[in-house]
Amino acid sequence: MHASQFLVVSDEALLDVNGNFVRVALHTASEQVYVLADDVLQRLVDRPALLSDAERTELAAADLLVADSRDEFSEVVEQNRAYLAGLTDRMFVLMPAAYCNMGCGYCGQKHFRLPKREQHRDAIKRRLVAAAEDPSTSGLGVCWFGAEPMMGYAQILDISATVIPACVEAEKPYTAKMVTNGSLLTVQKIRRLYHDCRVTHFEITLDGDAETHDAQRPLKSGRGSFRHIATVIRQACDEELPGLQFSIRTNVGRANQDGHTRFAREMRDAGLADPRVGFYATPVREWGNDVSDYAIARRDAIDIERDWLDAYAAHGLRATDLPIKRRHMVCVAVNKRAEVIAPEGQLHSCTEQPLVPGRENTAIGHVTLARSAELRPDGRYDDWNENLLGDTNAYCPSCAIFPICGGACPLLWGEGKPACPTTKVTLPMQLTRYGLRLGLRGADQLQRPESTSVTTALSTRTPSVEPGSVPTSSRTRRNR
Repeated sequence: MHASQFLVVSDEALLDVNGNFVRVALHTASEQVYVLADDVLQRLVDRPALLSDAERTELAAADLLVADSRDEFSEVVEQNRAYLAGLTDRMFVLMPAAYCNMGCGYCGQKHFRLPKREQHRDAIKRRLVAAAEDPSTSGLGVCWFGAEPMMGYAQILDISATVIPACVEAEKPYTAKMVTNGSLLTVQKIRRLYHDCRVTHFEITLDGDAETHDAQRPLKSGRGSFRHIATVIRQACDEELPGLQFSIRTNVGRANQDGHTRFAREMRDAGLADPRVGFYATPVREWGNDVSDYAIARRDAIDIERDWLDAYAAHGLRATDLPIKRRHMVCVAVNKRAEVIAPEGQLHSCTEQPLVPGRENTAIGHVTLARSAELRPDGRYDDWNENLLGDTNAYCPSCAIFPICGGACPLLWGEGKPACPTTKVTLPMQLTRYGLRLGLRGADQLQRPESTSVTTALSTRTPSVEPGSVPTSSRTRRNR
């Protein structure tokens, strides 16, 4: 027997209430977090034959110790395949505009203005209504995406006014979210999007404090947007809009990587230390373009993420940073029941394809030619899970975080580019932070005893931890 492939442990040994050295461990396949005695953990990873019978039994029951013949990776992939096969809802990523009013240097899209196309809009309505009326559909989910979706605000209202009543008539649930730069939002528009379009989740990007954000994400008009966005979010949180949530994303690059404290302070001072507002930072990444002038060095990812998480915590901001939730579906591109409708009506399976130079010819159809409720045509990544079990160039088969990552981005792997997220290197640091939140103490300044007396292998089990419920970070990963 050997340690599970999907075991990730904290990068630091900590002290429990009895002064014993322990580490926080995550089993990514089961979403379970444990506190393990450090000496037991070392035997588990390095010399499992030295485990006692009691330790072996307990660790095996938790799937932390597995038989040599077990193919854990194939098990997880098969679970993912079964999950996708069991989906009965339909998901539509709708891009109502091809233009964006910002000019972000790291953006990989090419934006342009389009004339009104009533035929195209009517075709979208027909397609979504037909999906709602289809007996095999259990519900509809819509994500308003861009370019900048609020450039097509009138379309959002119009399409929603047709599709939502159809879902009500068919007794099918309807949900909606929006990914937006936030500059065109007002409280009045948020209120209408919430009530008339059922948008309950907004993801908005703020790339640092006011000065940094306005420089890194400039409006094409030359004006800044930071103050307006922060004020509108605060005002919206004061409204009686149950279930409304905001995620504030920061794209971290060389220009803003050290701006964590200034940003967190401005967010707190703007009144956004609110349970309805979550924060997360993510490295600037390529989107079919060269971001080498912006991207941080991967070797710096741990320290940078730790700094941002520390700043969130110090200023009372809610951070969504402990990634323990399984990703049975890595993205919409692998889901036959999901599709992306581009601004000009082309059907895609992947959100990274429309408006991206070099990927213009990846459309799999057009909404005006699609047959009512039929699922979209086959996409390039529909067989993602099957490929993982075959001859894949992805690093997933040997990766400890695959169950919570899913492969990150099939498109990038398909283009021959490693898609591994920084979570792969930062998760151990995050687990150390979580251990400190549990009440464990740092052991870095204490002399380590030659041996640790522990009576149980799994001294603490925390199966109910919600992703993002506590701040965390990571540094190195111990694997078998």
